[in-house]
Amino acid sequence: MLQVDSVSKIFPRQRGIQKAFARAASEDDVVALRSVGFSVDAGRIVGLVGPNGAGKTTLMRIISTLLDPSTGSVEVNGYESTTAAVDVRRNIGLVLADDRSLYWRLTGRQNLEFFGVMQGLSRSDAVGRSDELLERLGLAHRDKLVFGYSSGMRARLSLGRAMIGRPPLLLLDEPTRALDPIAADDMADLLRQTAEAGVAVLLSSHRLDEVENVCDDVVALVDGGIRFDGTVEELRCNGGFSAALRAMLVVDPAPAEEQS
Repeated sequence: MLQVDSVSKIFPRQRGIQKAFARAASEDDVVALRSVGFSVDAGRIVGLVGPNGAGKTTLMRIISTLLDPSTGSVEVNGYESTTAAVDVRRNIGLVLADDRSLYWRLTGRQNLEFFGVMQGLSRSDAVGRSDELLERLGLAHRDKLVFGYSSGMRARLSLGRAMIGRPPLLLLDEPTRALDPIAADDMADLLRQTAEAGVAVLLSSHRLDEVENVCDDVVALVDGGIRFDGTVEELRCNGGFSAALRAMLVVDPAPAEEQS
């Protein structure tokens, strides 16, 4: 379903006249990803973990065609991201952290119906699918303008938007971070049901308990490169899931000459 092959991403330093119009945090090239490769099969949930700045969001944006890789390739359901971007977008449902992906002056139902039609559903199918998702997300009886939603309600509705067109791949960047524990458990159940229906899920999360309880496999990114790519069970057998994963996520200290 998803194949990431030797993907690297370098953000070059600002040169010449660019310096006058753009601010950069570094005077050097920024290497965000280093030859990253892994796969997500249909029916599997893969947890993408790593410390802040590891490259998780950059990777999500590359897979979803919002960024081009510097090297390497991404294939979604047989379509290559740089040569068939429109086809890739038709095959993914995307939730990005901090992305305002909803129309706040429409109701939750109106948002889902609108995005359903935009993704190719008929009017009647969009209405039916919206009803189904609002019920599953616990929003069926809280249909008001999104402007008045809590952050947790908006997070659930964003997941509904990603799922409205029944895509075979979900890309979820910290979808539960604004949810209370009960709502997070409900979303975890929904993701498991979705995967059991044959959907591939790539779930980025900082919550190790969520990754252990929800995911089948884990990809650990550190400093832009893969430090672990394997199953949850492998980590459990290696000294306990959380302890093993925490040890892998420690960022290597910079050489002494770089620290001075």
